[in-house]
Amino acid sequence: MFEFLTSPGKDSTDPLVTAKSVSGWLRQLPALDVVGRQQHVMRAFDGMRLSRKPIDPARVLAIQFLDSALGADRRQLIKQYVENVETGPRLAERLWQAVYELTQGFMSAYQASLEEGLSQASNARWKPLIPLLFTRLTHYAGTDAKLRVYRHERWIPAKWAELHRTFLRATELGVERTPTSLAGSGASGNQWTLEQEYVYTLLVHQLNTGNMTPGEIDWACSQLRAWSRRLQLDAVPRSPEGFFVDVAGRTGLQRRTGSDSGSMLRYLDTSLLSDQLDRAIAALRQAEHTDVGPAASINQLRVAILEKVRPSVVPSLANDLRRDARIACKVSARVRIGLARICRELAARDAADAVPDGGGAEQIEVYAVADAPRGRRATQDEHDSIVASLTSFSDPMWQIKDRSIAGLRISASGGIGQSLALGGIVAVRQSDVSDFVLGVVRRLNKVSNDEVEAGVSIIAERFVPITLHTRREPRDDLGLVVNGIEVATIGSRFDGLYLPPPSRPDKPLAVKTLIVPTSEYSEGRSVILMTGRSIYTVAMRHLVEQRAEWSWATIQIVEKKARV
Repeated sequence: MFEFLTSPGKDSTDPLVTAKSVSGWLRQLPALDVVGRQQHVMRAFDGMRLSRKPIDPARVLAIQFLDSALGADRRQLIKQYVENVETGPRLAERLWQAVYELTQGFMSAYQASLEEGLSQASNARWKPLIPLLFTRLTHYAGTDAKLRVYRHERWIPAKWAELHRTFLRATELGVERTPTSLAGSGASGNQWTLEQEYVYTLLVHQLNTGNMTPGEIDWACSQLRAWSRRLQLDAVPRSPEGFFVDVAGRTGLQRRTGSDSGSMLRYLDTSLLSDQLDRAIAALRQAEHTDVGPAASINQLRVAILEKVRPSVVPSLANDLRRDARIACKVSARVRIGLARICRELAARDAADAVPDGGGAEQIEVYAVADAPRGRRATQDEHDSIVASLTSFSDPMWQIKDRSIAGLRISASGGIGQSLALGGIVAVRQSDVSDFVLGVVRRLNKVSNDEVEAGVSIIAERFVPITLHTRREPRDDLGLVVNGIEVATIGSRFDGLYLPPPSRPDKPLAVKTLIVPTSEYSEGRSVILMTGRSIYTVAMRHLVEQRAEWSWATIQIVEKKARV
């Protein structure tokens, strides 16, 4: 896929002169190498910018032809990106960058063409091209928005102002509702207006909820694109509910509060979209009773996606979706990201900080849910102030902004939170709490290049870093026993976390569980767990949750031996 051709002279000329010239040039590009084709196209855009030839209607038709011809390439790049974003982050980053550069190239080409066309508005050759230039420029703004939402990023105010300015210029000319289609798209191609593309771009940003993966966002965007075609912006609101956008401002859609008014406000009633969404959910749930095999799980996933989308697009949001009351706070914290780092750092800390109870209680010992004594860790002095706690942390750029029984909202500044990912596992120690809690990132919001916020669902208030060994079959020719265990049965080692029951404040689990690397999990697999006093053989059972990096599974104690 990454075969970059370097034939001399292929991109040395400016092919974007006429539709005929760009058609012949495209036939010379590698047919199966979409990234290689993208590289050649970007050099063609550079050649157009450096060319002294003026932008004329013939060049606009060439850009349109190229735009239409590369539609399949763009879809392929996005498909490969969403498929690789979790399993191959480096490849996914390269694919995302390829689509992003292509998007920016077309935006620059259409922007330059539009400025030239508006300067010659009285020219009969330019007049029919103006609506399409507005529409395609806004279309690529929507693509840029989708690429940002994939990564939980938000537009800067200047980007919003640019989008609104384009819309206002089109409305002044009265072309915002003129249907357009690309040359070469054929009679079957859908026609789009600038207003439809503008509304879709506004709605794409509503999907930046922080709790969806790129694959889920991509599917949700395809649904919104189809369902939003019938929506229109109004100067006078149709109902007291819905959204509005300030076309002279520097932000996107905002939910109506009743006090919004002004000549530059445009109102969006999403009732039609909400009805479509409800009908889709009902149809998918009905299909669950008849579909079997892979289709059933796909339907369930799509229902879950639409349920995540619903609060962001329905006209009225009367209820608070938070399950537990949140308490606002401003507390510094230590945050450790990723299973490997949590295991490594907390194992070293536990060796120094663990305080045995009664002279020898074992943390990993399998104890009952409620009544057995447990190892305790040292707590802070009750008279210690929060201010003193804040100054004791060496990484104060992590903060807790609000918290509840089952969750935290953490924030990082200075660029230190860029490694956070949706579904990632984190350990958080608040400065006014004596111990770490274990959580999973359920929402992610990249406020800026330097600041990241994440909603963390707590899955354990007590957990112990452990070392596990794969279990081999015993060999007759090797009978060496050390510390009560046959050496030949001990295989490779890996780190994990033991979660004593009950874990998870929300819907507590009254079973013993482990979190291990996903590469090490398989249902029924037996592993060896050695503690200070005992040697366990445990079997991993059904999954509680699984991600690309980690798997959370219940365990069954198969055998326990005392260490000699």
